[in-house]
Amino acid sequence: MDADSPLTPESAQQSGGASSFSFSRPRRSHPKSRLGCRTCKSRKIKCDERKPACGNCVRHHVSCDFLETSSLARPEPSRNNTDFPDLNMGQLELLHNYTTSTYATLSENPVIRDFYRITVVQVGLECDYVMRSLLAVSSLQLAYYRPHMREHYRSTAVYHHEIASRTAGNLIRDLNDSTVGNLFLFSALTIFYAFGSPRRDGQSHLVGESDFPSWFFLHQGTRALSELAGAQLDGPLAPIFQHGMNRWAAREVERPIMSPANQHLDRLQTAIYHSEPDAGLRRIYITAISELRKSFLCMECGRDQGYEVTDIFVWVFQVGDDLVPLLREPTQSAVTILAFFCVLLRALKSQWWLNGWADYLMAKSYELLDREHRLWIQWPMEEMGYIP
Repeated sequence: MDADSPLTPESAQQSGGASSFSFSRPRRSHPKSRLGCRTCKSRKIKCDERKPACGNCVRHHVSCDFLETSSLARPEPSRNNTDFPDLNMGQLELLHNYTTSTYATLSENPVIRDFYRITVVQVGLECDYVMRSLLAVSSLQLAYYRPHMREHYRSTAVYHHEIASRTAGNLIRDLNDSTVGNLFLFSALTIFYAFGSPRRDGQSHLVGESDFPSWFFLHQGTRALSELAGAQLDGPLAPIFQHGMNRWAAREVERPIMSPANQHLDRLQTAIYHSEPDAGLRRIYITAISELRKSFLCMECGRDQGYEVTDIFVWVFQVGDDLVPLLREPTQSAVTILAFFCVLLRALKSQWWLNGWADYLMAKSYELLDREHRLWIQWPMEEMGYIP
């Protein structure tokens, strides 16, 4: 699994020791960087001065102030650009990759694939932050498949998405009919960006400053935008909203199926019902399990009919508002329910942006659970083949 190390402070300089008679080793001199970013200077580490974002900031997933000073500059040196000095070959490379490869990894449905390949690009040609968002996702895909240029493509992805986020963040404070559709597309692409960004190990929480909530929270924001933009069913976004409504309706169809997943979810619901004294929490947990049961039925009935991302993330839309706070300060029952959700993630056709997430979240869940609740997740662990 591709994962970066957590952002940790640099080790403190070693003192000469407790004894006043100890001799300190002379410090090795290094050329000082006077042009480094403010983040590296504040952490007192050497900055490689790489633009548009230095290697330390990209590796540790923090904002680099180089982005602020270079937002009007080209994000990366264009290669083989001597014959076309007025073209940014780096950005053309990303757009070409998106329209020939990336779009096909964002959905299994042919109609939605065409939507991402044609409609989203057309919108992007008129909306800077949508274009930068799709370029950022394309750049992360190239970083995944070209490890020898990983830092370059990750830096480029951060550059484009930081600028897009600043623009979209200003607009989202004052939504109107002319901006809500573009902001919805930005939000949808940002979910893929969050999934495709490198994970950080060593986190003690599932929700907080870790990677998990970045896409969990984004789904909640996308839902709010979709409720506003969904009224425009005859516009360019009609295909994606119609597809979402179709998959949503499919969850509500009664299916008399007794599967192993259903049986284990019944046992989980019974265990939580009898162990949770708080009536409000019981309601949240039981609702989450009931919606999760629908997602499992969609998976089991839809394997031959194109089981896809939309089918499982409806669960996130449905229960996120109540469940996220219980993952921010993790409760044992909430984390146990999340472990069952990992089975759904694992069942999806693997794509570069999804790769490793199911195992990552299962490992985090197992780490947070006590001995009793680890017994409650034996079935999802076995289904995934997860070994702690």
